[in-house]
This record gives sequence, structure tokens and C-alpha cells, in this order.
Amino acid sequence: MAPSITIIGGNIAGLSAACYLAEKGCQVTVYEAKIWDKPCGGAISREFSQYLDDHLGIRSAGADKLMRPMQCGFQKAPSILLDPIFVTISRYQLQKDLIARLKEHPNIDIVFKRISLNDRHLFTPQTVLATGFSALTRKIIRDEWHNREYALIYKARGNIDSDRPPDSHLMVFNSRIRGYGWLFIENDGRFNMGTGGLLDKPRLYKEYEKFRRNAFNIYNDSGLREKGRPVIWKIPVALHPDRNRLNFENQNTEFIGVGDVLGLAHPITAAGIEPAWQSGWLLAESYDPVCGRIDIDKYRKLLRKNLRLTSRKPIDRLAAWMLRAVKFPVHERMAYVFLRLNKQSIYKSLARYPWFAMVHDGKQQVKLD
Repeated sequence: MAPSITIIGGNIAGLSAACYLAEKGCQVTVYEAKIWDKPCGGAISREFSQYLDDHLGIRSAGADKLMRPMQCGFQKAPSILLDPIFVTISRYQLQKDLIARLKEHPNIDIVFKRISLNDRHLFTPQTVLATGFSALTRKIIRDEWHNREYALIYKARGNIDSDRPPDSHLMVFNSRIRGYGWLFIENDGRFNMGTGGLLDKPRLYKEYEKFRRNAFNIYNDSGLREKGRPVIWKIPVALHPDRNRLNFENQNTEFIGVGDVLGLAHPITAAGIEPAWQSGWLLAESYDPVCGRIDIDKYRKLLRKNLRLTSRKPIDRLAAWMLRAVKFPVHERMAYVFLRLNKQSIYKSLARYPWFAMVHDGKQQVKLD
């Protein structure tokens, strides 16, 4: 009988791990509470969108439509127009499409069930923990919970009533909140808008309201109409996730983290879709089908190498450290000058190593087909 592994959590990281473990002959059971629209901007790179299409047959809505540039602004400096580098997606639809696609694989079983520690009979000796920010995660990783830094985000959705939708997305960095506000234009006559930062809830909500008013003033001829109240979410972000524990023992079960459990969201933008997918792939690359186990040391080495090429490049770490250093004031004008001087090299770097880059050591890209 083929070795089996349980995965708790059926969103991006858990489904990625399931996909590649199954390709290695492992029998996988994924437990997920429900399909839901996680509060986030929903931006993925063009390269990742193309990868999903080529390898899984999942076509991102809007990938073949207009891709808008990004108006990148700062509190005390001019804005910069960046080339189109990403596609906006629905997290709900992406999770739904991934589940539908992976359920076709004979080695994958997806069960809709909310899991607790009382369900130990469902765990395998090595169980993948893909539960993100949750009460279950906290119970399992325990003291490690306090080694995480958590960003709060407020996000709202709305409709565009005008026949002239905005021709660019908007992102405004704000050193006061150690974060940014965004307004992303979707390709179905809607938009999503939010503010995220390292602040407490009351202060961040005030900053969200400020950004909302400014954004609506910028797009005042596009008929933006907010729908409902904003929702709040918490995202764990670690500057050096590869230095933290990757596995956690709990009553004879070894839980191995992927995605937000490890704080893999980008340290500046908190983008987490592609780092989550990458971590699931790297975990599967660390799986030995002969003994039916995941090699934690190999997983750590692959994670370290790949993060330094992708979402934890040296410049990412430096910029994130500056953003978090209380005694080191961040001047938006310095950020503006840096971005203006380096945007072409940033484009090239993202094209070569997007945040989901399938690489082992930077010398070659690894194809999975």
C-alpha cells in the first residue's frame, strides 16, 4: 500500500502540497472546512497565472484581458507608474478551481470537514499543517506563535458604475502604519480595496478610512461604489521564516508547516499566494517515496535557497527591516528615488524569479512535467 499523508487545510499551500506529493505517488487526504474568499488583494504574477494554465489547466479570469499598470504612491513623494506585472483574481474561485482539478487525481482525496485536535485518528505520523492563522495553528505551534509578526488588513469590495473604469491599480505606501493601502481593479466591473500594516485594529481602521477617501477622490470619475463593510484579517509575516521551526511535535504526530503557518507572506507587501504555493512544492520535493517520509533538513535547505531568490531577496529583507525599525525613520522620498532608479532591474528580477519560482539553487529552473 502506498504511503499516505494527511494535510489539514485545503487552500493554496495545502493544495500545492497535495498536488506535488500525489505526483510522487503519495496518497494524500486533504481536510478543508469550506471554500471561502480570503480577505486579500488577490494579485498574482503573470508568470504564476501562466503556470497554473499550462500545468493545471486553470485559467485565471482576466488573464487574457486588459492588464493594468500600477500607480505606486508614497505619502510624501510623487507616484510612479509601474508596468503591468500581475493579474487580479478571486481567491474563492482559485481555491474552487484548484479543488475541482485536484479531485481528479487518483492519489488525492479532499474532504470538507473542520478539523480539531480531537480528530487525531485522522492524522498520519507526518501531517502537513496548512491552516494559516487559526486557533488550531496556535494550539499546535504553541510558543512559536509568539515568534511571528502579524499584519492586520482591512479589505472591502465594490462595483464600478462608470463606462470608464480606472486604467491603473493604486498602491500607496505609508511609513506611519508600516504598510500600504491598495485599490485593485478587477476585470468584471468590480474592485477590491484595503489597507494593511503593523498597527492595532482601531488605528489601522482610521488609516483605512483615510486611504478610502483619497482613493475615491483619485478615481472620482469612475463611479466607484463600496459594497458592505470592510472585513478584517490577520496575516503572520516572518522576516526569516527559514530560521524558525518548520515541524512541531504534538502527541506523537509531527506537524509540518507550509504557507502562512510559517509566516511566508512577502515581508513588504504581505502577498502570500505564490510563497504559499512555493512552500507546498518544496515540501513535496523533500518527500522520499521510498521511505514515505518528508525530510525536514532538505525542506529547510530548499526553503532557504528559494526564499533568498524570490520573496526574501536581500533587498526585500533590507526594506522590510527599515520599515519595521522603530528608531529608523522611513522616508517615502528615499523609497521613491530607489524605485524610480531600480524599477527596470525589479522587472527583470521578478520575470526571472517570481515569488513562486520553481528553483533549487539558482543555477537552473526545475520543470515539473
